[in-house]
Amino acid sequence: MKNFLIPVDFSDVSYTAAQYALDMAAHLQAEKVVFYHSYAHRPADGYDEHTGYQHTTLRHLEKMASRLHIPAPLSVRQFIFLADDQSVKSGVEAIVAQYAVSLIVMGIAGLSDIENTLIGRNTMAVAESGVAPLLIVPRNHLFRPVNKVVYATDLKNVEHVTPAASIIRLASQLEAETYIVHVDPATQGQTPEKILGKQAILSMLESLHPVFEVVSEPVDKAAGIFDYVKKYGIDLILMASRNYGFFERLFHSSVSKKLLNIADVPVVLLKNKPVA
Repeated sequence: MKNFLIPVDFSDVSYTAAQYALDMAAHLQAEKVVFYHSYAHRPADGYDEHTGYQHTTLRHLEKMASRLHIPAPLSVRQFIFLADDQSVKSGVEAIVAQYAVSLIVMGIAGLSDIENTLIGRNTMAVAESGVAPLLIVPRNHLFRPVNKVVYATDLKNVEHVTPAASIIRLASQLEAETYIVHVDPATQGQTPEKILGKQAILSMLESLHPVFEVVSEPVDKAAGIFDYVKKYGIDLILMASRNYGFFERLFHSSVSKKLLNIADVPVVLLKNKPVA
């Protein structure tokens, strides 16, 4: 992965995400790390938007970076600091295009954070955009080498919605064991669609030699995924970021909200087409 993007709001949650991003960037030998802050919601304090406020914000970004641990071989010379008055979504989209961003890293505290705080709403907006893979870091989570990743699937329309190239690229770069988990309500069992879906996804991810598991969970799919993560010591959860109707299907679904609320491991939302 070449370039990381860290949108921040200077909260404790964004500090945690930024530290995680730096640790992962060093681990993957990234070339550039972009710190970005949108001051679209700044108070009306008389600053000229293109000089005073922007200059102050850039200094805050530099100060934030100085407070973080910079692991070798990463250095401050690889950092880029950007600030503007665009919405976070628009700003992120522009930066991804300009700097060929490989991974966006943002923080989140839990279900209430998704709905009620600025960073939660910003994370949702960036996730909805799907412009690049988005790694969501839980509050107070520290980086550790990623040895195991799991991709959660409902086995529906597998060939069209599975971000296979992105999964292969990320898992390969991390040198991680890959697991595929399907949480199946006990009342449904195997259907022709699921059997074909399993065959298709194993074929698509064959180069990773993935382990496929079906978890029977009659009530709560999110709990089923989380139990699997704890049982097998998973370090990273992968999910598909589908472009059409993504916002409604993912963040407005009870399953995904519960998953982000209870998971104590990061979640990566992957787009179908990988970037550098």
